[in-house]
Amino acid sequence: MSNLDKLSQMNLSDVNVEDITKTLSEHQNTLIKIALVVVCLGLAVMMFTDHHKKETAIHQQISQAQAKLDAIKSRDTSIQSFKDFQASLLKPVNEVEMISLVNNYAKENHVTIASLNPSEGRNLGLYDQINLSFSAHCDDFRTLMLFLRKIERSPSPLRIDSWSGHEEEDGKIVFDVNISAVLIHS
Repeated sequence: MSNLDKLSQMNLSDVNVEDITKTLSEHQNTLIKIALVVVCLGLAVMMFTDHHKKETAIHQQISQAQAKLDAIKSRDTSIQSFKDFQASLLKPVNEVEMISLVNNYAKENHVTIASLNPSEGRNLGLYDQINLSFSAHCDDFRTLMLFLRKIERSPSPLRIDSWSGHEEEDGKIVFDVNISAVLIHS
């Protein structure tokens, strides 16, 4: 406490400049060394601060690049999933292909088509629906069922909406069938 009291009572006129310069000149090498150490420490702190800022900026760039890579991978996965979904859809058919398929199935199963009536397709928003009606005959009920099963199991999106038939006196099966197909808009 006494040192503080002395400092508060001290006056600038009491300071001896000659003593200070003498002390400084005697310890000149020590003062230079201390100044060099302080300057070096200051430079080290500035270099560390600059390095830390650069490192932080690089880490931010790396995280942004990683986020972009993740987004690209997610997009590629979505595109591949969409392509897989499209590939899993049944092969679409138009009216001409539908008639051709039914004729081919009829030939394979020994069914004779007497009349064929395609109807105009209907646009139902996300898809179009096409319809086909025909009258046919075959030798027995088993042949009829094999023919209808062949249509239902077609790799194309065919569906039997309705069918009706009866047996003639000569044993032939006469039947009428309504078939529809869906064309998904892509």
